[in-house]
Amino acid sequence: MLSSSSVQRASRPYPRDVLRLMGYGPRHLRSGNGCLTAGRPKSTLIRQMTLKNSDRSAYTQDSTSEKSRGLRPIKRLLSTSAIPDTNPDARKDAIYTLVDKIQQQEADIEVLLDELDLLDDYHTVLSSADVDLTQTLTQAVGHRDEQSLETWVRGARQQFGNTLPEGFLNATELQLYTRLYGEPIFREQDLELEEESEEGDLDQLLREDGEGGWEEVEFERSVEEEEEEIPVVYDMEVDPIEEESLAMQRTREIAEQLGGEIMLQQFEDEAVPDSHSRTHPLTDAGKFSAGSKTVYLPQDTVNGPVAAILSQYSNKHISEAAHRIFGGPHLPYSTRTPPPYLQLPHKPIPLKASQNFMGEMDANAFLSVLYPGIYASSLSVLSEVRKRLGTKWIRRLISKDGGPNVLDVGGGGAGILAWRDIIRAEWEVMVPDHPASAPIPMGRSTVVTGSEALKMRASTMLENTTFLPRLPDYVHVRGNPTLDDSRPAPKRKQFDIIVAPHTLLDIDEDYMRKEHVENLWSLLNPDGGVLILLEKGRQRGFEAIAGAREMLLKRHISSPGSTNYENLTESSDDNTVVNKETGMIVAPCTNHENCPMYHVAGNATGRKDYCHFQQRYIRPQYLQRIIGAKDKNHEDVSFSYIAVQRGVDLRQEEGILQGSQATDAAFDGYENLGNETAETSRAVIDEVEAATDSNNVPGTPDTATKQQGFNTLSLPRIVYPPMKRRGHVIFDFCTPTGTIERWTVPRSYSRQAYKDARKAQWGDLWALGAKTRVRRNLALGEKHGEGKKERLLRRAAAKAAANEGEGHEEIEEEQRGKGLQDIPIPTRKKGQNIPSWKKHADKKKVRQAQKKVVASGLPEDFY
Repeated sequence: MLSSSSVQRASRPYPRDVLRLMGYGPRHLRSGNGCLTAGRPKSTLIRQMTLKNSDRSAYTQDSTSEKSRGLRPIKRLLSTSAIPDTNPDARKDAIYTLVDKIQQQEADIEVLLDELDLLDDYHTVLSSADVDLTQTLTQAVGHRDEQSLETWVRGARQQFGNTLPEGFLNATELQLYTRLYGEPIFREQDLELEEESEEGDLDQLLREDGEGGWEEVEFERSVEEEEEEIPVVYDMEVDPIEEESLAMQRTREIAEQLGGEIMLQQFEDEAVPDSHSRTHPLTDAGKFSAGSKTVYLPQDTVNGPVAAILSQYSNKHISEAAHRIFGGPHLPYSTRTPPPYLQLPHKPIPLKASQNFMGEMDANAFLSVLYPGIYASSLSVLSEVRKRLGTKWIRRLISKDGGPNVLDVGGGGAGILAWRDIIRAEWEVMVPDHPASAPIPMGRSTVVTGSEALKMRASTMLENTTFLPRLPDYVHVRGNPTLDDSRPAPKRKQFDIIVAPHTLLDIDEDYMRKEHVENLWSLLNPDGGVLILLEKGRQRGFEAIAGAREMLLKRHISSPGSTNYENLTESSDDNTVVNKETGMIVAPCTNHENCPMYHVAGNATGRKDYCHFQQRYIRPQYLQRIIGAKDKNHEDVSFSYIAVQRGVDLRQEEGILQGSQATDAAFDGYENLGNETAETSRAVIDEVEAATDSNNVPGTPDTATKQQGFNTLSLPRIVYPPMKRRGHVIFDFCTPTGTIERWTVPRSYSRQAYKDARKAQWGDLWALGAKTRVRRNLALGEKHGEGKKERLLRRAAAKAAANEGEGHEEIEEEQRGKGLQDIPIPTRKKGQNIPSWKKHADKKKVRQAQKKVVASGLPEDFY
């Protein structure tokens, strides 16, 4: 603690012995009045100090120096006799030593005041921050040394360039300036005007008076300008203003002559879209990507909250936990898809959102590793569902009383965040002028989280959300009154959207997997509820999704020619025929036939062809640290999915073509739909969207599109990356007929179709037809077959067993020699020509001998 005497000493700017010169720094030189003005002339730290009788003097300059430099004579503070200048170098060193002591004392005082929390109250004690004492003394006694002199001269050169204000440098400094840069060019500059403008009103209008001075021009300010202040905007992304070049001037003149305007590059996106789009409107309608090819995780809803949660824990501990849970540094058992050459087994994701216990680090690993991939895949699928069901579907959900009711099963809240981004984008289109702070009707959200750790983390990112510890079981709950219980059935929850990522693969038994899908189906709203199932884009993930699709089509979704099924589990007295419900597959399938890639139920060995898609997203920084990536910041998440709707079948309501008719019509192409002009095609697309949004009676021919039977739900989908060759593009389609076909679109077929085919992506719907089509061969594996890994293991085991047998080699050689004696091996002499009939005869004898050897028990592969 400081004593009262020390505080009183600290309140003084300098000790009593310090010489305070009344000079000013050269930073704001005013040549008009010939004085030196300090950097802050209003500072209260410039005070007169009490001097000792022995050295009360001040250094003054002669009249010639004052006249040449425009300096005001420095007065002595007290009427004492000047000290004779016997040793000026020693006196200068003493002054600068004293200055160093002053600065050191001020530093010590600042530290003490900061420790006592008195720095804000006694900030005037410190004067070195306001006045540069070293530069002030330099003008009176000279520079400290040659190095400081050269630094000052070089600084003047950098500040003013080739010209110098008159009187800015003294004779010594000018001599060094001339030696370094040559003779300077002096310019007159009335810097006093700048000082006055800073002290006075900044809103003054001045003009030259013709005599080298300035005069003020009176003007009236409007009331709005006085009340409103223009905010200062700091935009680091705005490019600097560039001077207009001659070419730009000529371009502007031509634009003015033509009555147009120049559209700069940064405003191209805001311009009115061109009616003549480069791509066909039907091609745009069939795009699969969610707005853009790459998904950028939003900072305010995903990246920011997750990063804030993870910042409370060690990055090293989070990485170690993620590597331990998800199979190593490359995280092969997360949403990422490992490369095939690793030969890793297909395993489900170890962490489940519904598991009862999850530690703190496990929950952090779930957020950092699984959230980005689940969000990107869910957003991609939800965008596709929004495109296929139309605008009226999503706006009807938004306009419902209380908004849409959404359930996230398995995503831990990532599916809810993706759905809310879809709602936010649609709301901005519906109400373009809504205030930014106004709430958006997100509806009601429910998330299944079994552990308290994951629930607490998800609740910080999701508002107005209900968290369930487990999923309600409606499969084993009675739906009607029974003899044992005559009470009405309990009320069931119903959801408009159910997003269930990665919930099937971790269920081993097939019947339990079907019960899980039936339970999700029972939770759907029977008036248009949508169920979305997602799994990893690998063979086992596809088989889980395909099995769920097969079960829904067999037992729940009605299709033409399949409206009921026979339930053999019911008693013979009851009616065993069960009628299916109205429904449809929204995506990715455009048919209700058997899946062409899923012929055998269950897992198939050696499968190479399976239905899956990809979505690229930008990895956040916390995921980059866990993976250890340094140069690549994006990732392509692979997934298999299916989206079904309950209670609505647009195929029947809108009279959409299905089966072979839809496939043949898509092969012929809809490029010239309605007319041969792009404007008419665009109008047709608008009619298609309007027809999709309406609830017309089947068979009502109110639009031309219905008469022609066109709809994006009747188009084939690209199930593999397009092969873009020189002059043609090859597609692998899943057609409405339920087959996998390979279509070729060459340049000679159609200019528009070829250009759009070059831009087509994996997962798009194709509407412009093709020139050739063939059936594609598929490698679907076998139910009880063996894969490559099993085959290699079997061969290795057989070889090891053969080497372990005693005397096996001698017996094999004996049998080999005995068998070889029976095989006639033809010999050929040098230069002998053997006719072809003789060669065939010899080969036939060798084959017959080999069959005898095999029949006798000799191993087949001895030859």
